[in-house]
Order: sequence, then C-alpha cells, then structure tokens
Amino acid sequence: MSKGFAIHNAITDHGGIVPSTQMLSSQMGNLFVRAGDGHVCPKCRCWSTVIKSHDHVIFDGKPVAYVGDKLSCGATLLPQQSHVVGESGSPYSQQTNQTSATQEKFDEQLKIVFEEGLNDIFKYIDCRVKVGGRFQDGKLDLNGNTTRFYTEKQEPITEIEFVLKDNIVYFHDL
Repeated sequence: MSKGFAIHNAITDHGGIVPSTQMLSSQMGNLFVRAGDGHVCPKCRCWSTVIKSHDHVIFDGKPVAYVGDKLSCGATLLPQQSHVVGESGSPYSQQTNQTSATQEKFDEQLKIVFEEGLNDIFKYIDCRVKVGGRFQDGKLDLNGNTTRFYTEKQEPITEIEFVLKDNIVYFHDL
C-alpha cells in the first residue's frame, strides 16, 4: 500500500508546520521532509524532530518522512497531497493516498501591503483575520506576511483587524 511522503511545510496533528531542511530533492516542486527535520511544536512547546521510520527512500543520507510518521513530541505528520507517494520495494506507484481519514485542509496566508515607505509599520502591528465565522491570529513578519493558518473549507475573509504589538516602546517611555 502506498503512503504519501511528507513535503515542505508538512502539518502535524498538534497544529505544527515542519519545513524541509533540504532544497535539492523534490517531486513536482514539492520538497521532501526527512528524518531529523524539526519545528517548535505549538502544542507541546518544545523542539520536535521527525523520527526515522524506514530505510527505503534516502536523500542526502536521511530517510524521507511519510505521512503518519511520528515526531519526537508525539505529533503525527498529516497528509497534504495525493500525488507524491511511495511504497517499500517499489520504484514508483500510481496509487494515491485516498485512505486518509483526515479531511482536506486549506493552507492560508495573507500579505498586507501599505503605501511605499510605510513598511516599517510591520514592526509595530499584528492583525487578526476573520475567516468564515471566526478570527485567526495573523502575526505579521517584516514583509507584511501573516503566519499560516488552516481552514477546513474555502471561506471568505470578512474582516481584518490591526492591533498594536505588546513590545512597542512609546516615545514618552524613552
């Protein structure tokens, strides 16, 4: 039976996102996550790495992670796609990962753009995005990109709230 490979920014059942640490090996542009790749688990609040589960497919000396593989904190890698699959002892497979009980999730990220010259404002604000009927925290990086969030279905963005960050130094405090 074929299992999906974990690819770049693989999601976990603890709400984490595991990036690929290599940039050379991919299938249709999807970089592979390998044993030892890690992230900070949002549920366990610790550094967690992908645990080696096989020796079938090796890239740069490390086995590729499969959907369902565990991380050191106990999290499980969830499926993201149905076209990058592999099977032990098989050079390729035309099957897809249709046996997953996990529903498809939509990976969302916004980019906020202000008039030219105002990009320094991202140091001082964050945002909350109302998707469907609930708010998602949208921490902004210095380029105006929000953190990624996931939805169960395609939903409209109906509201964006900008909030001041907690660590602002006000002029009167200097």
